[in-house]
Amino acid sequence: MTTDVNARLEKIESERELTRLVYNYCHGLDRKDVDLFLSIWHDDARYTTNSPFGNHIGKTQIKGALTEKMWPAFKHGHHWTINLVIDINGDEARALSNFTFQGEGADGTAMMIAGTYHDEFSRRDGRWGIDQRRIETHHFAPLPGVSFATPEWAVLP
Repeated sequence: MTTDVNARLEKIESERELTRLVYNYCHGLDRKDVDLFLSIWHDDARYTTNSPFGNHIGKTQIKGALTEKMWPAFKHGHHWTINLVIDINGDEARALSNFTFQGEGADGTAMMIAGTYHDEFSRRDGRWGIDQRRIETHHFAPLPGVSFATPEWAVLP
């Protein structure tokens, strides 16, 4: 372990920035916040969903996948990212994390999805961003007859 306090602090700050990118993926996707979602990617990023949603290169294609394929496919949904492990090497980093998703498809069918995110990041001009996200899906389970409806009393004003 390095004894250079500045190097150690730099690593901690980078880990926090990278963690925020991973979490803002979920917030942008689930809250349908296109600006937040696009802010995590570098302009030439690769988004490999390995699913019917397709594989995309660059923010324009990523935005199209989000607004024309993903959001229309679900009435609502919530992602949780767990077991995040980040390895930093200078201005490049890799991360591995697991995710779960609960949501309701456009047809009203509840579903649960679980998988792993394989991420590559780089710091360009002082800003960390995602270069590539590959999604490995472990299960995609429709739950006919189950409802994830939000009770009226739970809605924030």
